[in-house]
Amino acid sequence: MGRSRPPTMQDVARAAGVSRSTVSRVFQNGGEKVSPDAQIRIHEAARAMGYVHNLVASGLAARSNKQLGLLIRDATNPAYGHLHAEMHRAILAAGRTLVSVTAHRHDYGAAEIDGLHRLMGLRVAGVFVGTGVTAAEDLAETVTGIPMMIVGRPNSHPRIESVSYDEKTHGRDMAEQIAAAGHRRVVVLEAPVLYSRVFDLRMRSLVDRCTELGVSAVPVDLLPVEQGVGRALDVAREERAGCIVCPVDYVALELLRAAAQRGLRVPEDVSTVGFDGLGDGLDLIGLATVQLPVRQVVRDAVVRMEELLEGADLPVRHSLHTGTFLPGRSLGPPPAGHNC
Repeated sequence: MGRSRPPTMQDVARAAGVSRSTVSRVFQNGGEKVSPDAQIRIHEAARAMGYVHNLVASGLAARSNKQLGLLIRDATNPAYGHLHAEMHRAILAAGRTLVSVTAHRHDYGAAEIDGLHRLMGLRVAGVFVGTGVTAAEDLAETVTGIPMMIVGRPNSHPRIESVSYDEKTHGRDMAEQIAAAGHRRVVVLEAPVLYSRVFDLRMRSLVDRCTELGVSAVPVDLLPVEQGVGRALDVAREERAGCIVCPVDYVALELLRAAAQRGLRVPEDVSTVGFDGLGDGLDLIGLATVQLPVRQVVRDAVVRMEELLEGADLPVRHSLHTGTFLPGRSLGPPPAGHNC
């Protein structure tokens, strides 16, 4: 007959020939004052019967203060996937554990607030927020009593710490690269701020710098993406604009597909650029982009979180890290007859 209930800590203790308190020390205190032989027997017994220790039920998260929470958005986006991987690696190195919640990118903030509530319910010691949608004011009202830090997205809220990518500089740097390639008219794919505050900041910064450099920018609605890239190609042809600026690499890839379906050559007929620089194979595709400094941001964020968890009365800090422009063959000179 199969087991009618999940195995308990007492079941593990009985199978391993030890007391329940010994099993508790192994799972809740890292095996403190438990012999290596007993630890091996306990772990083997737990694995054999499928026992999984319940951190929430035991109150471990609250007592040991070792769990940190991470809210990210759509892990299929390489920027968030890399952020999650680097955060997991850095937090483990700091002797802590990571609990993450993912919100879908099209929920416009509602799922993010729900995710924060779930993390708070797990009684994490601190929270990292790696999303580009929910306003800082709403985050400040949601998370109270524990340290919270925005990671990746630029932030200036006086009550919320942040370690972020310098997206304003990224937009300006890309504008300068486009101008240096000889372009004087570009199409810029734009999205509402509720879709992505990061996209909005990148594009506004790029357009401002383009204006300073004498490059005219023609805005085109990005959403929905499949239609937005088609509109961008149409407008580029009508306006004789030699370059299409995409707010993120996955949009640039959609544009490359749409261009190929129309028989357009990149960059001979139209150039394109993106942002993030984290997807596998971008070097093979030759996409010109800005690579985000994910590892540096995460390392800085984890060190800062440790300082905040020590309980020191520290002033709120906002730090920025600048990425690197990656040249690619998708950005070339404007076609003959453009920029007129």
